[in-house]
Amino acid sequence: MSADYQNLSHHVAMRDGLPNAIRPTLLEEAEQDWRAHPRFAGKARFFMNIHRQLLDGADWLAQITETLLDTPNNDVSDQVAVAGLQQRATHLLQFAHGHHEIEDHGYFPQFLRLYPNLARAMSLLDGDHQVLDEALNGVETELAGVFRAPARDSTAALYRHAAALKKIMHRHIADEEEVIIPIFLRHG
Repeated sequence: MSADYQNLSHHVAMRDGLPNAIRPTLLEEAEQDWRAHPRFAGKARFFMNIHRQLLDGADWLAQITETLLDTPNNDVSDQVAVAGLQQRATHLLQFAHGHHEIEDHGYFPQFLRLYPNLARAMSLLDGDHQVLDEALNGVETELAGVFRAPARDSTAALYRHAAALKKIMHRHIADEEEVIIPIFLRHG
């Protein structure tokens, strides 16, 4: 994990935003100005749309699993099928893993070459991706449990993991956009 993760207040599940020590290294473009920027329609909008899809998927997963908690045990299997839980959750998991792979191996190294002063921010985002991978894997494990035996305990475990994923994903994406969208506005 990145050096920033040695300080628990930097952990994506615990922080309220980017750490103050990272803020001075960011590019100057303010979020309220992004959409008016002439290059916004390129990669900036594209990445923000992908991020919205990820957030919508995480929100949906947390909401549907919470709903399942109120479903009688003998009806859980039917509700899981009606909701399309397996297909939609699997899509979210694969989409999130693939997106992070592209960022980690494609975009982030390029950004660091352009802006070495963003090293701490990129290290933090890399640490976030490791935590997100663990959260995604936890959801995947619990999802399999629901399909083996859709009982109250497996449904509750899936909900806990889905709620944690939602929280982590929202924090990470907000912080990641603060770091990378200004880069896309300059080079996109």
